[in-house]
Amino acid sequence: MEKITLSLRNASLKKQIKRYAEKRGLTISGIVENYLQNLIKAEQQSLKKNYELPGELDALLDGIEVNENLQTKEYKSLRDEMHANRGK
Repeated sequence: MEKITLSLRNASLKKQIKRYAEKRGLTISGIVENYLQNLIKAEQQSLKKNYELPGELDALLDGIEVNENLQTKEYKSLRDEMHANRGK
């Protein structure tokens, strides 16, 4: 087992964490490990989400051609470009 050290500067928080763990019969290491596993699991599940368009909407959009550059850019960069080009 590899050991990782967690440093907490807030003394009050340290006491609260210790009391929390004791009340529940857990170790601080166990709590942190469980929390991190849940974070990783949630991230992996969000990456697996299906963002396909519903069939009806997909059919309505069929035949509309979008510039390939626009399909690969992130929303934020497209939005920023759109706002920058307003009024030109």
